[in-house]
Amino acid sequence: MTRAERLLTEFKACRGVFPYKDLVRLLASLGYAEKSTGGGSARKFVHMGTLNIIRFHEPHPGKEIPHYLVRQIREQLEDQGLL
Repeated sequence: MTRAERLLTEFKACRGVFPYKDLVRLLASLGYAEKSTGGGSARKFVHMGTLNIIRFHEPHPGKEIPHYLVRQIREQLEDQGLL
């Protein structure tokens, strides 16, 4: 199992917090690229094929995405047919 496949499996099964750095890697493996938002903690990821946009704030001071945001991102990826 590749690292991307492992991250995808962990993300699908996640019912709590998820590490931010792993989410960035997962989105990159699914075809998303991080685009500039003009500063601050806001992050924008654009799918290079469909131009779908996922927006959220980078967590701070911790480095974990909260459970409600994991659920929202997972639903958006499912709607795009990527999960």
